Amino acid sequence: MKTLKTTAIVLGLFALLAGTTSNVKAQDDYYQGNSADGNNVSLQTFYDELSPYGTWIQDPQYGYVWRPDVDQSEFRPYYSQGRWAMTEYGNTWVSNYDWGWAPFHYGRWVYNRYREWIWLPDTKWGPAWVDWRSGNGYYGWAPMAPSININLSFGRRYVVSDFCWNFIPERSIYYTSYPRYNYQRNNVYINNTTIINNTYVYNNRSYYGGPRREDIRRATNRNVTVYRVDQGRTPGASRIDNRSVSIYRPRPDRNAIDNRNAAPRKFEERNVVSDRNSRNGNQTTNRDGRVDNNRESTPNTRLGNNQVSTDRTSADQRTRPERSNVDQRTQQDQQQRVQRDAQVEQQRTQQDQQERVQRDAQVQQQRTQQDQQQRVQRDAQVQQRMSQDQQQRVQRDAQVQQQRVQQDQQQRVQRDAQVQQQRAQQDQQQRVQRDAQVQQQRAQQDQQQRVQRDAQVQQQRAQQDQQQRVQRDAQVQQQRAQQDQQQRAQRDAQVQQQRSQQQPQQEQRAQPQRQEQNDRGNESGRPSRGGRG
Repeated sequence: MKTLKTTAIVLGLFALLAGTTSNVKAQDDYYQGNSADGNNVSLQTFYDELSPYGTWIQDPQYGYVWRPDVDQSEFRPYYSQGRWAMTEYGNTWVSNYDWGWAPFHYGRWVYNRYREWIWLPDTKWGPAWVDWRSGNGYYGWAPMAPSININLSFGRRYVVSDFCWNFIPERSIYYTSYPRYNYQRNNVYINNTTIINNTYVYNNRSYYGGPRREDIRRATNRNVTVYRVDQGRTPGASRIDNRSVSIYRPRPDRNAIDNRNAAPRKFEERNVVSDRNSRNGNQTTNRDGRVDNNRESTPNTRLGNNQVSTDRTSADQRTRPERSNVDQRTQQDQQQRVQRDAQVEQQRTQQDQQERVQRDAQVQQQRTQQDQQQRVQRDAQVQQRMSQDQQQRVQRDAQVQQQRVQQDQQQRVQRDAQVQQQRAQQDQQQRVQRDAQVQQQRAQQDQQQRVQRDAQVQQQRAQQDQQQRVQRDAQVQQQRAQQDQQQRAQRDAQVQQQRSQQQPQQEQRAQPQRQEQNDRGNESGRPSRGGRG
């Protein structure tokens, strides 16, 4: 009975160890959610939709992870080929990649020791899975770290290195694209900024939203547009218009989804994220010929060996010839053998546990040593950077001096050229002015001559008119005098003619009068004529 209990305990331990070594995806408390928040999305959707844009890899610690087909030396999650936009969820990443709807709104990004960005899928949707910092006029963000659990006794959080952070001036937060990033000053930015823990609540769900709208408005001195998030109908790049942001989001299944059987149709098997090395090496297989990872295969192998040993013992007992007389020593040998097997199995279990503890201790020690080495390397790099900075300053000073000399020389040449050009322009302007003056003088002279000619003509015309008037007046006077003379002559002639005509008549009339007078005189005068005598 005691032997059966021991065997059951050993088998239970192996089963427990086998269960704890199954594939585990990185998640933390905030990263996990319920199906009402869109978690009822099949991982198979990601496996199928992202395969054309990258490579799926089976990591022994994280399970299936994805590496995008991009230039890893240039690519930075939540920085390359995209922009930030304020929505009802807070600051939301709008990606220009055709595959950006998935890795920037589900799961986590990690940066491995091969200097590659790897995506760990999950089913919880978010506007952007990043941590935020702010301070001294800068905003910064980095992909949020996943949490991982190793076996039963050891848990830790993936540490985001300084390299993963992106910092830009506050006024540039909503630029439509960002320049090539230089991460060498990240440690300075990190030391001068603080974490932003703002959360946005929408439909009774909380999201990490980064800096608030009011803070950004004060920092940029511009109004902040709040866009509405619309669900795109087909996978592809996110789009933004005047009032809305369109991001594809798979429709959640109303029924429960079992993601344990989901897998990429083609993948590689190797260690790309974990610290432990995969013993299977690199292997490419398809979905039908899927290879189990190390953590599942090793315990099952141990359990299989244990069953083979037990079956072999039972077979020995079955094939052992039956004896009519079995002595006590044989039974004791059998019991001792069973006890030895149980002890051996228990020792193996203890050894495995000790080896695990030792491995964990070694890993911790190696990590400590690596951290120490990295600190030493960082210090050396800092020292080297300082010396490089000093050399660069000297070089910059020399370059500045040389540039100044060149600039002075160029400025002198430019000034001489400008002076020569100005002189040529002045000469040309003077020639133009002289020509204009000559032309103007000629025009003035012509105008004066025309005026003089017109005045002379006018004067001549006035003189001619005056002469003509004088002549006309003289002629009129002469004609009048002639007419008066002719009229006087005519009148005199007429008077003379009349007189000549009247004289005979007068004489005829005077004759009777004279005769009458004579008669009267004769009558009365005759005596007096004698007295007069």
